[in-house]
Amino acid sequence: MNHSESAGWKIPWKGIIFGLIAAVLALVLVFTQIAHPRDIWEELQDYPTEYFVAALLCLAASWAVDGVRMRVLTKGTGEPVPWWEMTLTLIASNFITLVTPFAGGGGPYIAYTLYRRGRSGAHAMAIVLLGGFAAQTGLAILAFTVLSVMGEIPLDVASAVKYVRWGFAAYFAILVILTILVWQGKRIQRLFVRWEVAQNWLDEFNHYYRELFIPRGRYYIQTLLAGLAYFALNYAAGFMILSGFGVANGLKRYGVSVLLGVAPIISPIPGGAGAAELVAYHMLDEALPVDALGTFIVLWRTVLFYIPILVGGTLLAYQVMRYAAEPRVRPAEAVILPDENDHNK
Repeated sequence: MNHSESAGWKIPWKGIIFGLIAAVLALVLVFTQIAHPRDIWEELQDYPTEYFVAALLCLAASWAVDGVRMRVLTKGTGEPVPWWEMTLTLIASNFITLVTPFAGGGGPYIAYTLYRRGRSGAHAMAIVLLGGFAAQTGLAILAFTVLSVMGEIPLDVASAVKYVRWGFAAYFAILVILTILVWQGKRIQRLFVRWEVAQNWLDEFNHYYRELFIPRGRYYIQTLLAGLAYFALNYAAGFMILSGFGVANGLKRYGVSVLLGVAPIISPIPGGAGAAELVAYHMLDEALPVDALGTFIVLWRTVLFYIPILVGGTLLAYQVMRYAAEPRVRPAEAVILPDENDHNK
């Protein structure tokens, strides 16, 4: 067995340590600046358990839908990966996402796992890149829509929420442009890439990317919808937790959950530590007493940060040890997908 194949991925210990430190600091911030631990403990004892369970179910459902998203893309290139295996891989990659700045570290690990299953590097990157574009486009649509209709925004943060809302509109436009540029970028790539090996890699990448996008556009649409559903369910977990505190305005509850969910994306600190807490404080300080506000943040962090860290970290460690012990699946002959014109003959 080739050594490079057995030890291609190393656990990012520095990122993990940094992320865990950030997680601890987030709790320290809550306990020292928002509410006393004793008061939070008393609030937790009175909190309705059914809302916490509902939040966990939303989290699990979001993981399941995310597995569907990536399975659709692997199916679109001719060799689907089992749904359960894709789901477990995505949960493991979510651990890396949560402990890296701007929540950007999970994609390379997904590409690596596809490579381990016999895909070429170009094939794996085409799947991950288009999957990421589609999912983030779904997020932009969801966030812009919810933040446009949520209403009842405190005056001291109304301007900031407006900027975030229009930021997602710009993000949507950028993602659409990037998706099309990569699809139509073959000529541009060849202007700058003269190395034959790199050109061959780009040709293969373009083959798989274009086949997922055009003519089989249904795979892109299905992936976008699955990505939107993933984020909708993930943010619904925060909505359910907040519902347990009796906040009446449903749109506001979901809008706060969206803002909390996007905090890690726009924050350079892993997990959005500090940023999410500030969002919760400014959005809910008029709706919740201080003790309830601190309790909400702890519950939200538990469901959408600490549990994914624990489950994802366990799966990641298992997968990395398995990959170190097993050889990489040898790639089969390239699957050449039929051209759109072939279907019309």
